[in-house]
Amino acid sequence: MARTHQEEDPPAVQAGIGSDLDVVLVFNVLRTHNQLSPFIDATLRQQNLTSTQLNALLVLRAAGQEGLLMSQIGQRLVVTRSNVTGLVDRLEAQGLVARGDHPDRRATVVRLTLAGKELLDRTVPGYAQLLAELTGCLDDQEKQTLILLLTKLRRELRRRRKEVG
Repeated sequence: MARTHQEEDPPAVQAGIGSDLDVVLVFNVLRTHNQLSPFIDATLRQQNLTSTQLNALLVLRAAGQEGLLMSQIGQRLVVTRSNVTGLVDRLEAQGLVARGDHPDRRATVVRLTLAGKELLDRTVPGYAQLLAELTGCLDDQEKQTLILLLTKLRRELRRRRKEVG
């Protein structure tokens, strides 16, 4: 039986980007993100959250009562200072986090509120179940390998970003 063009060529080649392995790899990472996002976004939208907001709440929960400086939140989420300020502003407006008083906003400590903890308690189990379902086609070894490889790639990208400034 003859194979169609679509079955023979990887998606990047079909899209006219090229057949280079690096191009195909990055194209597939981006396509995978685009396929995951609608499922994640729909689930979080039910709790009036974005994935970035959920990640910030999780980072703050892990920090405990001490909370985190705004700059530490930015480093852990890999977002800019202005993005952290807007993110914390929105979470604070929802009553999910509280800022300590400090004249220099960069030195302000942010802590999870009781409402933030309760929201995580309601959200995380269903979110974890969704992620398990979405990645259920991979066995544990494949998941571990993929985590290691993506972590290696992110470390290199962070290194390069620091070089650029």
